[in-house]
Amino acid sequence: MTTEVARLYEDFPFPCPERDSGLIGVVADELPLVLGDTALDGCRVLDAGCGTGHTLVALAQRHPGARFTGVDACRRSLDLARGLAERHGVDNVDFVHGAMPQLDLETRFDLVVCFGVLHHLPDPRAGLRWLTEHLGSDGLLHLWLYHALGEHGRMLDRELVRLLAPADDTAAGLETVRMLGLSLPLAEYGFPAGWTGTALTQAEQDVFDVDAYLNPVVQPMRFGDLPELFDGLGVDWLAADRVYYRDGVKFIDLDGLEPDSDLFVRPESLFDSAPLRRRLSALGNLDRVRALELRLRPTGFRVLAGRGVSLDRCVPRIKANLLPLDHRAGSR
Repeated sequence: MTTEVARLYEDFPFPCPERDSGLIGVVADELPLVLGDTALDGCRVLDAGCGTGHTLVALAQRHPGARFTGVDACRRSLDLARGLAERHGVDNVDFVHGAMPQLDLETRFDLVVCFGVLHHLPDPRAGLRWLTEHLGSDGLLHLWLYHALGEHGRMLDRELVRLLAPADDTAAGLETVRMLGLSLPLAEYGFPAGWTGTALTQAEQDVFDVDAYLNPVVQPMRFGDLPELFDGLGVDWLAADRVYYRDGVKFIDLDGLEPDSDLFVRPESLFDSAPLRRRLSALGNLDRVRALELRLRPTGFRVLAGRGVSLDRCVPRIKANLLPLDHRAGSR
């Protein structure tokens, strides 16, 4: 992470700068939709880029038999995270100041989560290599990334803000965002109000808008970028998990294994034409996911990767969502 990015988060710690705010339980709530056995007793869990710790502390509170480590480059965020853990009586989490890919924890983890960080690194592959180097022999990696299709409009707005805002002045940059009438609604990522179920305070909205429009490094991606990104980094498998889009969040279910509900989406369900659905069904997984993203144009997406027996710990849906690891192999 660059010094400029770290300084931005020191001024506007993400996702919540308020000491008395509630925990954000979305990751803890969704874990059963990824892992068949969500018992994390005895597991070592890393949150790479934990920010103010609101999701990490919620996860640690839910799994007292596991040991959690939160890493972040911003000291102010970690101070807030430590206070949050203390206030909620959570003592199975440690916080470490540092940035990937420079920091060496000298520990390998059973579960590594990295949400909203990799796309803020000048070299995402170097960051991903760091994540895989800290992954145990049977470890599971869970990533959340900005998606290039749904974020295209925001990237244009961000470019305009950076053109008009005074250089190296975050407060003046935020004022520029306001003068342009810009504000990031969490509905862009499928959250109708806030992560805690309530509307954002002004301080929280400021944090999200600074992150959305003033972050100096933003590199949105697509599913098709991932085989090359992961190629040669020593994971045994890669799978699509979820897409976030305007007013919607869906878990990807390529084989239709889950009960028919609003939680899941199969690419074929997005097309009314029976011939088109048949053509789509004949494609490989990567091309089917590409069709899904072209149809939904998501703002964010999640993928999983792992080593050893980690895939066996996942629900069957994940096993059916495998993507190619070698970008030279093409779609399958």
